[in-house]
Amino acid sequence: MLKDELRRLWKTLDLHCPALFDEPLAQHTWFQVGGPADMLVFPRTTAELLQLWKLAGDYGIPKFILGGGSNLIVRDGGIRGIAVSLRRGLNKMRVEGRELTAEAGANLAGVLKLAQREGLAGLEDLAGIPGTLGGAVYGNAGASEIEIGRLTKTVKVMEETALIRELNHQEFSYRSFNLPEGSLILEANFELAHGSAEQIEKRMAENLMRRRKTQPLGEHCAGCIFKNPPGCYAGRLIDEAGLKGMAKGGAAVSTIHANFIVNKGGATAKDILQLMEQVKEAVANQKGISLEEEVVVVGED
Repeated sequence: MLKDELRRLWKTLDLHCPALFDEPLAQHTWFQVGGPADMLVFPRTTAELLQLWKLAGDYGIPKFILGGGSNLIVRDGGIRGIAVSLRRGLNKMRVEGRELTAEAGANLAGVLKLAQREGLAGLEDLAGIPGTLGGAVYGNAGASEIEIGRLTKTVKVMEETALIRELNHQEFSYRSFNLPEGSLILEANFELAHGSAEQIEKRMAENLMRRRKTQPLGEHCAGCIFKNPPGCYAGRLIDEAGLKGMAKGGAAVSTIHANFIVNKGGATAKDILQLMEQVKEAVANQKGISLEEEVVVVGED
């Protein structure tokens, strides 16, 4: 069995980072749903990541970057092979002039705070978006008219062959980053503008307050479920279709913001996915618009 093979191979590696076997991923995702990962590893350095990637490549083992567990639905059957969480490492940050560089495991809120302290403006409209920097780059996270890709100068990635190279901002599109299959994000570099630390802090506080009023930040959710179709907002379409509060099992469409689905307690990934399909069907029937998922869905049923 793959699980037994992973236990055996893990003992051959000179790694001292934590590894959990048959670990329920509901404990590691913002939605608090998801079956077990065969092996969940918490690397702390790029060197440890390189070893894991080489191990997976040499033995043909599936691998998945869990990141911080936001904007993610793990199906109830879990993930086979190696799942990698960056929440305990790869979080170094540095500032040189107007450029800020941070590793993929850095908390996005921490990146924004560093920029604010250094008087670097541009990222403050992202205040309140959860998760790691790597996840924000991968999904080209945005708010209002700002997307993180617009401020990104380069992204350092490690390819499936363990080759490290840099990609530029041209790889970004709406809620997406063109990451080669089998690759992972190591760090991102941003070119920002000089500004007043006090004004940046004020802007961040205003954005965070607005989010707390208009989004269910205190509940178990994964951020926006659907991408905004061209020229309109997914949340408005769902609201106009009368779907706020619509429920399936322990999952429900938020009554605060219709483009959020929340885990009201005891929800399964199946509940959430079935509710998503019901929402898509209702919007398509009433509005003639097909919604596309923004949240990433992985794992087995």
